[in-house]
Amino acid sequence: MQSVHAFGIYGEMGKRLFYHLECLEIIEIEPEKFNHIMVDKAIHITNLKKRCMENHNDYIIKKHRNKVETLHKNNFERMMPRK
Repeated sequence: MQSVHAFGIYGEMGKRLFYHLECLEIIEIEPEKFNHIMVDKAIHITNLKKRCMENHNDYIIKKHRNKVETLHKNNFERMMPRK
C-alpha cells in the first residue's frame, strides 16, 4: 500500500489517499480497460505524488538555507570583537 496526502474531489484535506502501486501502474499502462472514475483517480494520484514531492523538496531546501544562514550568522558573531 502506498499513500499520498489527499485533497480535492477524491480526498479530504489532511487525510491520506491509499492505493496499490501495482493497480496504479496497470491503469497507467492500459487506461482504455478501466472506467473514467478509475482513470480520473489514477491521474489525481499521479498529480498528488508530483505535488507532494515538490512541496517536500521545497521544504528541505528552505530548511537547509535557514541552517546555512544560521551558521553564517554565528560565524560572523564569533569574529566580532567582544565588549
